[in-house]
Formats: sequence, structure tokens, C-alpha cells
Amino acid sequence: MNEQYSSPYEILYRGKDFDEKEIPKRVQSFSMSLAYPDYGAWLHYYEKEKLCKAYTDGLSPYLGYIKKFPGSLTLDRSIGWCDHIDVQKDSDNLNKHSRELFEANGIPNIINVRFGDKKSYPFCFRNVPQNAVLFIGNQGTQRYADCKMVQFAGTMELIKRQNPRVLLVYGSVDKRILDECKKRDISLVRYPSQCELAHAKKFFTPET
Repeated sequence: MNEQYSSPYEILYRGKDFDEKEIPKRVQSFSMSLAYPDYGAWLHYYEKEKLCKAYTDGLSPYLGYIKKFPGSLTLDRSIGWCDHIDVQKDSDNLNKHSRELFEANGIPNIINVRFGDKKSYPFCFRNVPQNAVLFIGNQGTQRYADCKMVQFAGTMELIKRQNPRVLLVYGSVDKRILDECKKRDISLVRYPSQCELAHAKKFFTPET
């Protein structure tokens, strides 16, 4: 187990009836779990698709392995906001199909909601339950103004349409999202990204 690469949660806002038992204590990337499994963490797929076996090989060969963990987020295939609408829909279908696979195999899961720009809204929020515990991934979306704008708009649309009871975020959190969650009494929980944790480890100096 390599816990320094398993993100612990940070509660940014505790809404009404928030129950910490409903959320993962830690999350770990699927690829990292193959080398350093943390069997107390939930698996996530916020990583480069071309390097992740869950994408290159498909999920089916790994379902038995995934069952060793407390649960899994659904897939995070990119819905690129510059992509053609058919490409966006194919990615969305793959992400949603992962939930069907997990449920058919008795694997606890949390829906990871992935969206692009406005043209993805009619289908990317389909079959996402209301008033639920939902995950989004912000890693890599906050560095550039156009990406940040698309991610912010999609997150606001998710909040408006699905009214999640608990919103879990992998990576940094825009203060405007925190303010919106407070206004709507939505619990907001953040998980530091693997990159953040690795950077923190690099500059950590133990006391002597």
C-alpha cells in the first residue's frame, strides 16, 4: 500500500444530513493501484486514457480485481468540448456503460459526471439521479482560462439540473462552486489529486 498516493478527503462544506459514511475515505487511481494497491481506497480513472489499462484493455478483464476494493467511480473518458457531437456521445456512452458493468457485478460505485460544452448537456446528464452523491474531476481543467470556463459552466449546470446532495471533487475547487454549494446547502468534499500529493511529498522534510 502506498497511501501517500491515495487522496484523503477534505470537507469544504457540510450540508444538512451529511454522513461521512457515504463517501470514500480515500481514492486511488486505477493505474497506481496495479503497482501499489491501497485496498482501503476507492478506484478512480482520472488519468491519461492511453496509459490506463481500464481504457486500453477495457474494464471486463479487471472486474475481479476491482472487487477487491471498497468501490469504484465510473469511468472518465474525455468529452472534449472541441470534439464532434458523435465523438462526445461515444465517450459518454462508455462512461455510463461502466456503471452498468459495475452494478451487474455487484461493485459499489459512485457516478463520475463528465461533460463538455453546452452541446453535451442534453445527453451527459441523462440517467444521473437527482439528489445523489456525485463525483466530478477537476484535474487539468483549472490551468487555462477556456478549460476552466467550460468546466465551471458544466459544474453549475450539473448543480442546477441534478441538485446533488453531496458533490465530491477530485482536484482543486473553484470558489464560485463552493459559494453555490453553500447557497444550495450541498455538501462539498475535495480529494487532492495524485499530482498534488506527489508534489507535497517532494517538498516534505521530516523533522529531525
